[in-house]
Amino acid sequence: MDNFLEHLNAFEKILLMTHTKTRRLDMRLFIGLALVVGAALGGFALVTATESTTAVYVASKTLTPGHVLDKNDLVLTDVKLGSSGTSYLTANAFTPGSVVTKAVGAGELVPVSAVGTAKHVATTNVVVQLDVPLASEAVVGSSVDVWASMAVGQGVFGPPSVIISGAQIAHITEATGLAASNGGVRVELVVPQNKVAALLESQANGDALSLVPTRGKSS
Repeated sequence: MDNFLEHLNAFEKILLMTHTKTRRLDMRLFIGLALVVGAALGGFALVTATESTTAVYVASKTLTPGHVLDKNDLVLTDVKLGSSGTSYLTANAFTPGSVVTKAVGAGELVPVSAVGTAKHVATTNVVVQLDVPLASEAVVGSSVDVWASMAVGQGVFGPPSVIISGAQIAHITEATGLAASNGGVRVELVVPQNKVAALLESQANGDALSLVPTRGKSS
């Protein structure tokens, strides 16, 4: 009888050890499967995010502050933007009649921050007559400083100084008459509203105006 009980106890111990090992194996298997599934899902999400595109607007021409947008100014394009997709203008976010608040170059994505309403625009357009040629870098959409040399006599001017920093060129027209013979041009500038009076006064006084490109600067 004692031998039978000893064998029974030994058998129970074997069963207990086997069950414990099985539970350990099951737990390890479960953890391993969870890691594999997690890695697969993470990789799928990463690939999906990388390959997905967003339809956003690209400027079909140079857009200057104060310009009222219409569909002809924009081209809807699918691009891969990832997490920065919300930073650019989409078809759903565009409202006809929106106004450009910051310059956008032709072919560039249109940032949401560059579009607003008329009340967000603190600039106005002023045409200036220049008697000297423009620098090659002074093109539509570029940023320029407006320099003025005060007229102190017939054909005599004082030292130049900056009267407006970071104006934007909206349009360029070849000058006519005497200015044309000197290589001058008429330039439509986008200037801060609080600088308009100074610019108009300088023109009325016959000051000599020049536009100097501001590399790396933009309004």
